[in-house]
Amino acid sequence: MASAPAPSRKVRTILRLEARARRLLARYERALAAATRAKGQAHVLLDEADTLERALTGDQLRDLHHARAHAGTSIATDGGPA
Repeated sequence: MASAPAPSRKVRTILRLEARARRLLARYERALAAATRAKGQAHVLLDEADTLERALTGDQLRDLHHARAHAGTSIATDGGPA
C-alpha cells in the first residue's frame, strides 16, 4: 500500500500557524475568565465598602475623606499612580 505524500511546506506552515493560533486563543480565554472573576470580586469589595461608608457618622465620614486625601498624596509621591 502506498503512503500518502508528505504535505508541502506551505501546508505544514498553515497547520503550524493554526495550531499556534488555537493555543493563543485558549490562553486568551483563560486570562479573560480570570480577569472577569477578578473584576467581579473587585465590584463585590467596592459594594461592601460603599455599604460601610453609607453607615458612617459625620465625624467618621470626615476622617475617611481625610484618609483618602492623605493616601492619594502618599501614593503620588511614591511614584505610583495617583
